[in-house]
Amino acid sequence: MRKIILTILLTLVIAGVYQPAQASLISDYSYRREQVKESRQDIKAIKDLFKKQSLYANKHDSKSLATLYDDKYINNDGFNKEVYFKSIESTWEACEDLSYSTKILSITVNGDYATVDVEETANGSVIEKYDYMQITGEIHSLSEGLYHLVKTNGKWYIAGETSISDESSLLYGEARFMNIDLQVPAQVGSGEDYTTTLKIDADEDNFILGSIDHDMVTYPTNPPRNELRALPRSGVLERIIKANSDNLNEYAVASLAISRVTPLEGDNVRIRMAGLACIMKRINVVPKNNFIKLED
Repeated sequence: MRKIILTILLTLVIAGVYQPAQASLISDYSYRREQVKESRQDIKAIKDLFKKQSLYANKHDSKSLATLYDDKYINNDGFNKEVYFKSIESTWEACEDLSYSTKILSITVNGDYATVDVEETANGSVIEKYDYMQITGEIHSLSEGLYHLVKTNGKWYIAGETSISDESSLLYGEARFMNIDLQVPAQVGSGEDYTTTLKIDADEDNFILGSIDHDMVTYPTNPPRNELRALPRSGVLERIIKANSDNLNEYAVASLAISRVTPLEGDNVRIRMAGLACIMKRINVVPKNNFIKLED
């Protein structure tokens, strides 16, 4: 009799536990399914946002582009929305045919916040006039960065941006067809020394003048004006640079003037300007943390 009572008791207890457990599993499944559905909707909305960004950027429509950005936007260079769009508009004035392409590498959604890892390219041309001559240069840019998004009233906006890497080049004449490589560290500490190396594959009949400097990311920009000097026959130029102590990100900047030497009769030669180049590469400067203490 006791065994029957115990069996009935256990059956009642198990049944009492089992039914809510099943309900819990069903509830959890429904919740997860709803979460997945919501996540898919967010990812689709974010992809649509970047499609609009690409559309407006290629149209050079700054007013429509600005509607995609949060009013409190700020990037890791310290540019707020106003300064950021002024820098964009000045770029479009200098390069009227600049076009953009964006490739989304990953999207991470966390509630009303999201992070989007993208790879961006930009290409265009610049026309310069020297006396009666008109010279056309090519602009190329490749960058990777993280966009930080916020959802407000059910709509996604770009609230910030962190640039991971950025390389841009402005090439004229024969420089467009040369292999030019600027090597710099991705990041350095504030005030630390780092080495910048410039490598060029040039023909033996090229005479190249070059310089390496650095430029802090500010607005308006203050481009460096370093004196050019002859590159060694190896085509390699190096310089040790001290990073700024103002906790500002900076660009390593290489400038090149390329001449072609043509032998004439006797010992005479003819030298003509063959090309110009300016290469820039981002270096993120890590501020010094004065609140770290190491104790034995």
